[in-house]
Amino acid sequence: MKKFQFKFQNFLYIPLAFIALTSCSSDDDGAEPDPVVEPLVLDCSIITEAMVLEDRGSGIDYIWPCAVKVRAPLTIEPGVTIAFEQGGGLIIDDYDTRTGALIANGTEDKPIVFTGTSQTPGAWNRIYMDSGDLNNILNHTIIEYAGGTDGSLPALTNVNGSKVEIKNTIIRNNKGNGVFVSTYANIDGWESNTVIGNQGYPMQIAARKIKFLDGTASLYADNGMNQIYVNSESIYNRGFIEDEVNGPLHTWLNPGVPFFIEENIFVRQDRENERPGHLKITEGCNIVFAENYGIQVYHDNTVLEVLGSVENPVNFSGQYGQGSWKGINIIQSISNLNKIENAVIADAGQSTWDWFNQPGGLSLGGQTTHAVNLTLNSVHITNSGGCGIVERKMASNASLVYNDLTFANNAGGDICEEL
Repeated sequence: MKKFQFKFQNFLYIPLAFIALTSCSSDDDGAEPDPVVEPLVLDCSIITEAMVLEDRGSGIDYIWPCAVKVRAPLTIEPGVTIAFEQGGGLIIDDYDTRTGALIANGTEDKPIVFTGTSQTPGAWNRIYMDSGDLNNILNHTIIEYAGGTDGSLPALTNVNGSKVEIKNTIIRNNKGNGVFVSTYANIDGWESNTVIGNQGYPMQIAARKIKFLDGTASLYADNGMNQIYVNSESIYNRGFIEDEVNGPLHTWLNPGVPFFIEENIFVRQDRENERPGHLKITEGCNIVFAENYGIQVYHDNTVLEVLGSVENPVNFSGQYGQGSWKGINIIQSISNLNKIENAVIADAGQSTWDWFNQPGGLSLGGQTTHAVNLTLNSVHITNSGGCGIVERKMASNASLVYNDLTFANNAGGDICEEL
């Protein structure tokens, strides 16, 4: 990897051939080192034609003193290092007739580095992806020291209908959050990334995009908040589990740090094609809810699977102990796949779901008579601000199977019924 050499007194571009000739030695035994070059300062014009940035040698290759708008393909070759000045960054945009794309396909030996002209968190702004170009890629790249002066800008921001494949990328030492993924962004292909040492959360992600994360194959460590922050920035604080890229199945893998969820998660039929949403939470997931939020399942054939193991149960909890989040509400679903096993539901029952008279860790039913099919295996419900389970207006064809169900320290009864 290159060693950064900052030389700002003179930005003279020195031809590579001249450097190569003057640096050769007849007694060199191995490969010649990359020549040391002065950084080339790029202008701030909007990029409207395809542009390629080549590896110019050792050290900083290019300096961008601004936030440049990229409205045509920008290809960055392996080994390139770009340093941004305060307020600088990339804005990748393919709106309407624009064709903005970012192709940064480095290698293990020659990563592509996006950094600041000073090695200080917040030294530059961010990479802002607002392009759905299928060629967008960040592979073997490093994004560091971004976030803006106040830390409000995630180093890698993915918005609107953007699509980018992100793999083998290190996002580190940024002033705010490492990554932001909005409701309509597509990060299918997130793979083997490292998000470390950021002053905020490693990632803020919309609930419906968690399905693209690769569990512990990526590393999230030593960040200011060691949780993945789940918030879609919806006006009503709602995250929908419905049809998505690759279908309506949403599998949440354990990322090795907790999910901190600050919105209601709704598992529902898709609002356009009515395909039923399917949320599968796998072993080892640790899910912490902010106050007054929870999970709600409604519409026939939607599915909630919580599949912990004896060694690695799924844990649901609140931020502030007993009765500090709303809980889980299954209004209706006749799917035989509905199951919660090897799980702990703690600290729920802060408030009632609609039409219920009592709060609970797990609330089943709703306003009118509904059928709910659900199997509970080895589930522990504890520290609820109300009942452990509330059953309301269950239809005669409901199927509730409880095996090895335990309760402790709930403010109300273990199982409460409402007619």
